Amino acid sequence: MALLELESLHVRFRTREGELEAVRGMDLAVEPGECVAIVGESGSGKSQTLLAATGMLAANGTASGRVAFEGESLLGQPARLARVRGPGIGYVFQDALGSLTPHLTVGAQLAEALAVHHGVSAADARTEARRMLERVQVPDPDARLGQYPHELSGGTRQRVAIAAALMPQPRLLIADEPTTALDVTVQAQVVALFRDLRASLGMALVLVTHDLGVVAGLADRVIVMYAGRIVEEGPAVALFASPRHPYTAGLLAALPRLDDDLAAPMRTIPGVPPGAGRDAGCAFRYRCGHASGRCEVRPDLAGSGSSRVACHHPRDPGGGS
Repeated sequence: MALLELESLHVRFRTREGELEAVRGMDLAVEPGECVAIVGESGSGKSQTLLAATGMLAANGTASGRVAFEGESLLGQPARLARVRGPGIGYVFQDALGSLTPHLTVGAQLAEALAVHHGVSAADARTEARRMLERVQVPDPDARLGQYPHELSGGTRQRVAIAAALMPQPRLLIADEPTTALDVTVQAQVVALFRDLRASLGMALVLVTHDLGVVAGLADRVIVMYAGRIVEEGPAVALFASPRHPYTAGLLAALPRLDDDLAAPMRTIPGVPPGAGRDAGCAFRYRCGHASGRCEVRPDLAGSGSSRVACHHPRDPGGGS
């Protein structure tokens, strides 16, 4: 049985301009111990998919479909969600500073998770909080326990946010853009930390990012989203080596390389992401060099084995168009 299952998940928001559909029929299964990366440009629906799954959508948002954790349905079940969040599903948000309570010390915030979910005494919770800070490689953990979030560097705050999510010992950790605001050195440290935590704790990990470079060497499986839908899915090694969808190929081509000509313009995907309106065809066709009349009809997500692609003109496995 999959740890987390999403079936035909739709996420909609009420706005002044009308209804906006951010996620359009998402199917996802995460197995115990697996690392799944969900990638795509900003606005593709990555974060809203997982906020909906964990019952944390904004007040004007609604979700429909099926979400289950360890076989137990979660959508529309606030009591179950409250029980699952923490010991079942941990969440590391995009903004570490914004996700930490500014008027509580690091020690108080970390200890609270154990007190709420496991009934641990304050003294024991503080001892475990220190151990967790050590595990996520926060320097001088005793001093950090007495500090407030604003007193920490960006990298240390991110590690504290990870520690807070790990305190209830979740079976699944969701990390939403955990490296966006960090410099490349700290990014590499955070990715290495996730790799070590997976190995030592045996937990599953869902990593949400717009940067394919961050997930290389970490994810078992990659899901590429565009305009609220999955356009490609497959094992990380195969997808990086031979992307099938033109959008995936464009994301990979846009990654900077050490041998790039510094005087040359940066590689980009032409055009801009689509608006919020409904579209019966392939949403990427306006930016795709291979689009044809067939693309006026939305392609199904299809394939063999663990690899799937939604495209009428997929690239061949050798990388050609």
